Amino acid sequence: MDKGLRNAAGIAMMAAGFALASWLVFGAPQSGQDDGWRLVRMALGMTAMGTISGGARLIFWGPKGERDGFAGESVTDRA
Repeated sequence: MDKGLRNAAGIAMMAAGFALASWLVFGAPQSGQDDGWRLVRMALGMTAMGTISGGARLIFWGPKGERDGFAGESVTDRA
């Protein structure tokens, strides 16, 4: 995947995750004591977190051979 396309997809995924999370916080209907809706909201919140972290992973992606150092440093950074 091209780097520009990967960055654009990552930004779009993060925007969708933030939109879902903000809808859950500010606009989701409060249904009182309904346990079913509470579980759906929890699942949607976990989906939003996964979407945001997946978008960040797309933006800041690096080949596996370059990520073997501590805190993201590459082998060439240590030398």
